[in-house]
Amino acid sequence: MLRKFFLICTLTFLPINSLMAVDWGSELGDHSGVDLKVQSIMDPYIDAVKEISPQFETATGATVTVEGFGYDGLHEKQIVACSQQDGSYDVLFIDGIWIGEFVEADCIEPVEDIWTAEGTDKSVIAWDDYIDSFAGQAIWDGKKMCLPFGGYWHMLHYRKDLFEAEGLAVPETFDDVMAAAKLFKDNPKYPELEGGYAMNMARGSAAGQQYYEWIYSAGAQPWESNYPGSPDAYADQRGLYNSPESVAFIEWMQEMVNYMPPGVEQYAWDERAKAFTQGKVAMINNWSVRTPLFNDPEISKVMGKFDVALFPHAEGAESVPPVGGWIACVNKHSKNRQAAWDYLKWFASPEIHREWVLMGAPPSRHSAMNDPQINAEQPWTPVLYESSLRAWQELRPRHALTFELIETLGIEVNKALTGESTAQEAMDTANKKIDRLLKSEGYIN
Repeated sequence: MLRKFFLICTLTFLPINSLMAVDWGSELGDHSGVDLKVQSIMDPYIDAVKEISPQFETATGATVTVEGFGYDGLHEKQIVACSQQDGSYDVLFIDGIWIGEFVEADCIEPVEDIWTAEGTDKSVIAWDDYIDSFAGQAIWDGKKMCLPFGGYWHMLHYRKDLFEAEGLAVPETFDDVMAAAKLFKDNPKYPELEGGYAMNMARGSAAGQQYYEWIYSAGAQPWESNYPGSPDAYADQRGLYNSPESVAFIEWMQEMVNYMPPGVEQYAWDERAKAFTQGKVAMINNWSVRTPLFNDPEISKVMGKFDVALFPHAEGAESVPPVGGWIACVNKHSKNRQAAWDYLKWFASPEIHREWVLMGAPPSRHSAMNDPQINAEQPWTPVLYESSLRAWQELRPRHALTFELIETLGIEVNKALTGESTAQEAMDTANKKIDRLLKSEGYIN
């Protein structure tokens, strides 16, 4: 059972105007002739990375090349290159949940070691300005390994125009979500809607990650020692994937499929967001990095018609919004490690981060979340900020078996959603396979 916890926020955020204005001319080295290569996920923030990087080129003389890849492909390319001690890319943007795998494979140069060795002024890094629930994903074994630049949190996105037309309150509980989804599915008043809700349900990592996105707010937990506020989330990793609370959540998802678009069992991140962007569903839960796209007049049919709310929760449970996102690391095998570090501390600094966010990228700092201009241009930021303060940083496992574990779980979750297994059968199998996987590598006895 998920242990209840109380969020006591005593944070003192750092307004952008109180943070140090860095003299980049003296802070950054001369990297003339260096072609700095950045390897990134092809998420919506990548255009803003490309847009802002010429400022670093002007300041240092370097050339910055940013290349994007799909999620699974990026992980494979990065981990294979690391095993071959390949330094082709100097800066690696990695998913925060990959941190344990990359550290154990000796892929990255710890940023804490770099800034300690060179005596970097801590105000340049402004680590305390990063939001804790995301910043923790850049730390492994107590050491700051990378810089947390692109924090994502989940919010409920809903069509406020449709909810107002039906006189519906904003959903708070799972029951509220299902009732609204059922109302909008096959409703003749809204023929453009293909479903009331859309989720990630595709077999593999998409369905596996969806499970972790919802399970805490469902009043359950994935393994023994992983619950919000746990002093050591990895102390006891024996699985609870087949607990009564977990199985009940899968059964809830099975029923939700009835109120979703045809083929939702094949939906991953892009399909989920596209369904909402094109006005085909009334609600989704979605990573905040995509929220600005819903207000893009060139691609969105719901511009000005949607709003956001806290992640829903089961009756008697609390909202625990999912946290994820991307951290910037120095490739240990790069020949341009100093240039890579200069790029990281420049790119992730408060002032450049603010400018990047105003280009439509995701905020990760207290100062950005509380910036008046950002709040005006991205009006969902106050709800996003509250979500970030409620989030649990150990949302998903972050050790070396993370990728395989989530893939294994997602296969069984999808089988339950497609009717190949009952919820109990799917989660019994998932629990058995995951425990076997963890035992094989010594994570549990």
